Amino acid sequence: MSHDAHSSGGHDDDVDKIDFKKVIAVGVVSLVIFALASWWAISILHSERAMLSKRGEIHRPTEIGSAEIGIVDQVPFESDSRLAQWRAERAAVLNGYGWVDRSHGIIHIPIERAMDAVVSGAAPPPSVGGPAGGPTNAGGAP
Repeated sequence: MSHDAHSSGGHDDDVDKIDFKKVIAVGVVSLVIFALASWWAISILHSERAMLSKRGEIHRPTEIGSAEIGIVDQVPFESDSRLAQWRAERAAVLNGYGWVDRSHGIIHIPIERAMDAVVSGAAPPPSVGGPAGGPTNAGGAP
């Protein structure tokens, strides 16, 4: 026996070849089936929509246009004013007068005026602990 007869194992070489005509035929048939199924689905959609239109049941859902539907926050960037509102609220606190703790007589004043008072020495510098450490002692005594 020759070397070629042993290497092929007695099998025909045509067994391992791909029949591209069959592969292409399967692909074309699959695309035709997909196209027909898509056309059928679209025709069902249009007929259902036409039937609802005749009965007058087509309406816009009430949730569309609201800032949140379910748990999904979907505010368009162009119409989202929450950041501007948050900044305005914080600026009103920083630039206005008000009570921090009325029972202890602690107020807040505009930030620019407070910085000027601290720089000029009219107000003591804040304590290292800040507001959580309690009110600062103006006299410096313990």
